Amino acid sequence: MNSAAQLLLDTAKRGELHHAIIIHGPSPEPLRQLAVSIARTLNCLNGTTGDDCLSCQKIGRRIHPDVHFIEVSGERKLISVEQIRDLVAEATLRPYEGRNKVFIIDPADALSPGGSNSLLKTLEEPARDTTFVLLTRSPDLLLPTIKSRSQPIFVGDDRPGRSRIEQVATIEDPALVKQIKGALDRFVTQHDSTALLALASIIASHDDVKDAMAMAAAVLTSGEISEIPNDRLLAAADGLLAAIRALTVNADPRLVVEQALAELV
Repeated sequence: MNSAAQLLLDTAKRGELHHAIIIHGPSPEPLRQLAVSIARTLNCLNGTTGDDCLSCQKIGRRIHPDVHFIEVSGERKLISVEQIRDLVAEATLRPYEGRNKVFIIDPADALSPGGSNSLLKTLEEPARDTTFVLLTRSPDLLLPTIKSRSQPIFVGDDRPGRSRIEQVATIEDPALVKQIKGALDRFVTQHDSTALLALASIIASHDDVKDAMAMAAAVLTSGEISEIPNDRLLAAADGLLAAIRALTVNADPRLVVEQALAELV
C-alpha cells in the first residue's frame, strides 16, 4: 500500500473523508482493494482500518447491507441508468446496521451519460453518513461535472515524473509501443499521413482498445517526438483520452482515433 492509500484510510478513520472520492491509478485491483478497505474503515466495529470484526467480514464477503458495489453486469459494456437510479434511491436511506453507507462504482468510466447525469444531484446534495467511491484509470475519463463534485486521489505507481496520461495506460505491451513509435516515425520522417491511418487501424484492432489509446497518448507525451510541435502532441493525446470516453457510447474506435491523430497534421 502506498502513502496515498494509507493517508486515505487514516482520513476515513478520523471521519474526515470527502463524501465523493475518485480513486484512480493504472491497475484496477489495488483500487478495488482500497475501496473495500475504505468501506471497512468507515464501518469497522473496533474503529480500525479493517480487522476480523463481523462488519469487516461482511464487507469482505459483499453481504453488508450498507456497502454497495455498482459494476458492469452481464454482457453489458456500461453501468446502466437503472443501476444508478437504484443507487440514488438507496442513498436517500439511513444506514441499516453500519455507521456509513458506501457506494463503490467500478469502473466509474463505464457510467453511461444518462447514468452520470442521474448521479450528479446526489453528489451535489449527499445524505449524511454516505460515501461514494468512484474507481477509474484517470479522472480525465469522467465527465467534468462528476469530477467537479468529487475529490480525485491517485493511488498506484509512486515513481516520480509520471504524467496524468501515463497513469491511464494499464498495459505493458512492448510490441504495441514499437508499432506506435514506428508509425509516428514514418509520419515524421516521410511526411506520410497514411502512417496515421495505419496507426489508427493498429490501435482500433487491439484486444483492449482503451488501453491501446492510452498507450498511444503516453507515447505522444513522452518527450521523445521533438519533430512535432508540443501543442499538437498534447492536442492529439487529449483527443485520444476523449476518444476513450466516446467508446462508452458505442463510437467507432477507428474513426475516433483517426480524429484524434488528425491533430498531428
